[in-house]
Amino acid sequence: MAEEMFSFMDATTPNYSEGRKALDVCWNSLTDTKITGDDIYILIDSPDYNDIGEFAEQAEELKDAEIWYVLLDSVAYVAWKMYKESGVKFLPQALEGIDEDRISDFIENIEKSGLMKKEDIEEVLGMLNDRDSDLTKEHIQSKLGI
Repeated sequence: MAEEMFSFMDATTPNYSEGRKALDVCWNSLTDTKITGDDIYILIDSPDYNDIGEFAEQAEELKDAEIWYVLLDSVAYVAWKMYKESGVKFLPQALEGIDEDRISDFIENIEKSGLMKKEDIEEVLGMLNDRDSDLTKEHIQSKLGI
């Protein structure tokens, strides 16, 4: 979902390459067990303030800010899910408010942007929750026609 939203951002936008890197790390985390929640979390809340949260706040265009915030929500959710699946008892503070119910708000916000259809969003979520799904970036993108 964030991938499709990010495709609407101009590649010359400041920090675009960092956003692309964050998406790639999240994609890779679906199949690479060496990537940890910490590896994902640092992309949204880094000590040097070079992270997606900062990029969202610094965005000058409303459309870019919306895209950064969708990316922020997506990456935060991936980090949260990874921490939960690894059995971590204490989450980083920025992730404490995330739960499965937050997905509904996320879907609603993407729908409101008009950049993705609800059916596409639900299809991605279904694939992510199906342990037998092919979770490679290529497969998911081909299913969505991205």
